[in-house]
Amino acid sequence: MERKGIRRGALTILSVLSFLVCVIDADADSVAATKHNLSASGPGLVKATSETQTCKFCHTPHGAVARPLWNRSFSSASYKLPSSKTMKSRPANPPDGDSRLCLSCHDGTVAIGAIVNLGGAITNMSMQGGSRLGAGQRLSSSSPAYFGTDLSGHHPISIEVNQSLVADKDTQGKEGTISWKVCAPRSSIKLRPTQNRYGAGGSGLGVQCTSCHDAHSDKNGKFLRVGTPSDSTELCLGCHALRSTACP
Repeated sequence: MERKGIRRGALTILSVLSFLVCVIDADADSVAATKHNLSASGPGLVKATSETQTCKFCHTPHGAVARPLWNRSFSSASYKLPSSKTMKSRPANPPDGDSRLCLSCHDGTVAIGAIVNLGGAITNMSMQGGSRLGAGQRLSSSSPAYFGTDLSGHHPISIEVNQSLVADKDTQGKEGTISWKVCAPRSSIKLRPTQNRYGAGGSGLGVQCTSCHDAHSDKNGKFLRVGTPSDSTELCLGCHALRSTACP
């Protein structure tokens, strides 16, 4: 009886492990077909000259510096952030959470090949990319993926979204200071952890780069979760509605 229970438990563990391997493989397959595959076999212009591992450019199972098993050096830049008179939830400088991970490539201040753990050592892998890589093999301003440190023209990131914010933005609309209102995000928009808080009783979840973009899948273009680069209406409506329109 005991032996059967042990065998059954072992089979359950093997099933779970097999499932996880399938999930990881599926994720790796989707990334491999995108420009986020920075290995030598990647389809983009910016890629390694010889490194063949796809996931290593962002993740490592050992010696990670942040979640999720992050393997890249961080930027130490200070950013120019979005600002307006009607903005309520304001981010700290620099952005945190997932957005900080994205900026470690996209702000152009850290070498694309700057890996924390490759074979147990800090490594700056040799990269190729022509004019899209600048001094120190950092992303250059000629690259479409370059954001720089001026984020003032981008959607605010690292901002908490909660019912207090929704209520306060609704009040702004009733006072006539804004024409759009914030709605509870649809399932297509992923609220992600942030240390920045808005009001009392916050959830610690809000807008990060990964709320709208899925770094592992480019099926919609520009790594968008929903919508397309030429029509982002569906994406915007995931969190916003006109004052005259009810939230979904």
